[in-house]
Amino acid sequence: MPRAQLTADELEAMRRRLSAAGLEIYRQDGLEAVSFRRLAEQLRVSHTLPYRYFDNKDALLARMRVDALARFESEVREHESRADGPMAQVHAVAEAYVAFAHRNQAEYLLIFATHQPAVEQYPEVMEARRRIFEHAVDVLQRCIDGGLLRGEARELAHALWVTLHGLMSLHAAGQLIHGKPLDELVEPLLGRLLSAYRT
Repeated sequence: MPRAQLTADELEAMRRRLSAAGLEIYRQDGLEAVSFRRLAEQLRVSHTLPYRYFDNKDALLARMRVDALARFESEVREHESRADGPMAQVHAVAEAYVAFAHRNQAEYLLIFATHQPAVEQYPEVMEARRRIFEHAVDVLQRCIDGGLLRGEARELAHALWVTLHGLMSLHAAGQLIHGKPLDELVEPLLGRLLSAYRT
């Protein structure tokens, strides 16, 4: 008897479950522990079921990255929405970035892993990254339009991203070992970076 065709909602619901289970395994035991067999055991389903939803482990990891990026973006937007004024919103975006990376180190490292397929291979990952980066560009553009900062918003967004990513990568790797902890570095670094673009 032929297998019943799944609806788009059913496909999406199971992909979401598999991604969530993959993230849980990854948090507990690392990336090497994530496998379709382990997923099936975790969800108590057939060992062949994950193959109906993802072609291979890279496809599963891509979905896990998309879901992690969605949570990242949601936290950034929610934190920024409570800030009053364009410059406060810039600071809120930076604070949310740091807070997410600090609280969710495994997901942060998964998003920015050095070894992952080319972005063209999984356009949904690129789109999720683009959304959060473009949001930062928009926040900075409002400051430029309001005469609070000068320069080009995309260049400034790159400078902000590089600064925060460098800081959080060192923190996640346990390499902030030269006398200044994370909470004493964020605001001074952000202040110095923004001062170079103030009008």
